Amino acid sequence: MNAQSPEGFKYQAVIRDAGNAIITNQVVGMRFSIQQGTIGGPSVYIETFSPTTNAFGLVNLDIGSGTIVSGTFAAIDWANGPYFIETAVDAAGGSTYAVMGTNQLLSVPYALHAKTADNVINDLVNDADSDPSNEIQSLQLTGQDLSISGGNTVTIPTPSSNTLDQAYDQGGPGLGKIIIVDAGPVELTNATPNGIGLRATTTNTGVGIISTSSNPANTFSSIQATTNASSTLTSAIIGNSSGGAYGVSGQIEQTATAAAGVYGSNLRTTGGYGTHGIGHSGAVGQTNYQLGFGVYGSNADAIGPLGNAVGTYGLGYIGVWGDQSDPNGYSIYANGDFGAAGTKAFAIDHPLDPEHKYLKHYSIESNEVLNMYRGTVSFDSNGEVEVTMPDYFDAINANFSYQLTPIGGFAQLFIKEKLSNGKFVIAGGQAGMEVSWTVYAERNDPYMQQHPESKQVEVEKEEWNQGKYLQPDLYNKSDDLKIVKPLETRIEKEDGRVIQETINIKK
Repeated sequence: MNAQSPEGFKYQAVIRDAGNAIITNQVVGMRFSIQQGTIGGPSVYIETFSPTTNAFGLVNLDIGSGTIVSGTFAAIDWANGPYFIETAVDAAGGSTYAVMGTNQLLSVPYALHAKTADNVINDLVNDADSDPSNEIQSLQLTGQDLSISGGNTVTIPTPSSNTLDQAYDQGGPGLGKIIIVDAGPVELTNATPNGIGLRATTTNTGVGIISTSSNPANTFSSIQATTNASSTLTSAIIGNSSGGAYGVSGQIEQTATAAAGVYGSNLRTTGGYGTHGIGHSGAVGQTNYQLGFGVYGSNADAIGPLGNAVGTYGLGYIGVWGDQSDPNGYSIYANGDFGAAGTKAFAIDHPLDPEHKYLKHYSIESNEVLNMYRGTVSFDSNGEVEVTMPDYFDAINANFSYQLTPIGGFAQLFIKEKLSNGKFVIAGGQAGMEVSWTVYAERNDPYMQQHPESKQVEVEKEEWNQGKYLQPDLYNKSDDLKIVKPLETRIEKEDGRVIQETINIKK
């Protein structure tokens, strides 16, 4: 009986680029070197391939059938091992190969030299004895019955369910298994209380789990987790760090069109947070871009009763605190109208007692939108003086009023020439006398011209805010009538630990 061994063995791999993304439906260059004795030992055979990856990034090759660079595959003495295979790849499909790794060849190629076939002489089978009844038997599996040609039959029991008792164990980097699911899901079920359904552990520098969705038309998440637990101590997904890394991190590539590295959505009608952070700083925003935002808040509800909702809300001893990192910047800036129900003041450490007191000064309020300019000038020999305003004065002001105060004596002062081209003339003084002047002007820059409603003093409340108050307590009314309702947070603790946190919009 002649036995013909195949001159080759199967090889399968998933090809990824430098960013760990799967390369699909693309020609790649591959080079294989079979080394004898040790990793880096002499290469007894080298060949190349130019395969095309499939939709899953997979290539299937027959080692021994490629384009030969050196050596003869059939001349390899598999009994004189061990042997190692070095894999090199050019993801662009050329011949600029990068070595991916070297792994020891285990049982598969040794079928080319089976140690139990040492009795084969000149391709003839020799059973090593003269007993005609002691011959080589054959095994046959029919259904669940396993029988031997010269003996008995055993029945293999039917398993009660499809279980995965042991995961694939394929030594060496890049030699794992691929499970292709084209129907129902592959499920791992944990029936043990407080047990773990799936654990992935890496003790090296690799990644524990990678999930990749390579179809741009996919409307589903790469990883999805669901929980119906009622405790706020549980999460559908939780990230834990015991070192300097982040518990949870999200990243967007430079060429991506997405807008958020981490996205949170809260669909609960009674309120809550899309993203909630607890810590010394509950949430920290940072930008590396000159025109970017460290923290950005937006409210998309523009009409109806939700039109008065808030983009960013702060609650605390200080509701919102801002610090500027540039002397030309702003700690807080409103790109539009700015309002306050209380006073508008500056507060500093008291210059005479900075350790114990604040010093406050308050803004002057008016029923007009005004700019104020003032100064002190001296009269010439004719008892007159011309005052020149800033060069931008006429561009942002209209409807002027004047106030004059003589210094050092009485004088019947008057405006001899009204403001024109940024200048006005004061007369009625004495040579060398000083006069203090103040000009009030109605603000008339492009913003005020395009938003005349900003000048309105008495304004009707919106339809959905009729009967409600900004500060109902000032009128002995319930907080239920508040226009903007703060979030209500209720925290339950046990042994100093937070065991439940409830967040609702106050009704």
